[in-house]
Amino acid sequence: MKFAHILLFTLAIISLAAFASAQPQEKPKNPLVGSWICEEEGLKVQIRADGSLTINDTEYAYKIKNSIITVISDEGALAMPFELDGDTLTVKVEGRAVVYTRVKPGAKRDAGVGDGANAAPNTGIMQALVGKWCHMSNLTGANSYMSSRCFVLYANGTYEYSAESSSSGAYGGTAGQSYDSGRWTATPTTLTAISGKYGTKVYPIVLRNHPKTGDAMIVVDGDAYVTATQRRPW
Repeated sequence: MKFAHILLFTLAIISLAAFASAQPQEKPKNPLVGSWICEEEGLKVQIRADGSLTINDTEYAYKIKNSIITVISDEGALAMPFELDGDTLTVKVEGRAVVYTRVKPGAKRDAGVGDGANAAPNTGIMQALVGKWCHMSNLTGANSYMSSRCFVLYANGTYEYSAESSSSGAYGGTAGQSYDSGRWTATPTTLTAISGKYGTKVYPIVLRNHPKTGDAMIVVDGDAYVTATQRRPW
């Protein structure tokens, strides 16, 4: 009788173990899912559990392996080490630490950075860049070409861009104009334009002084724009 009780108990344990192993295992939750904001860089990130995320309203895909997040776009992929400490997320971007803070649901700043025309007025604004900047070129010869491109960065986070060009030669001349406006944010190495016409574009920038005049310049995606506003050199 005692042996029968032991046998029944053993069979019950085996059955429970088999039942537990047959149950679908719940995937571990991704601790990065949620809203994150980096006020210093003017960035807002929304990470979703389905493998997609947005950075300032631009869509990307992502993968996480160990402590590396890889952000994927049509142009390629960027792998970045990260550290998570509670509600603080530190991401290493090209050797530079970018610190994000988790935005709790219902928090006022959840709708701040990167929301286009509804963005907080001074979030991510580098006051040192506020003012008018112009790029001009003038080529003469058998055919002549002149272009002027200027943008104005306002302290309230809006911008205006205008361009004019003209050319002339033996077969006549042409002229053209273009205009754009929207919101802007900046870091020491990037300028983000949030245009209602063209969407969000991020341009690499370098701050330099004009080699002849010493005037402050912003090199935007390889083109040098000289200050048209009185300011000190960088």
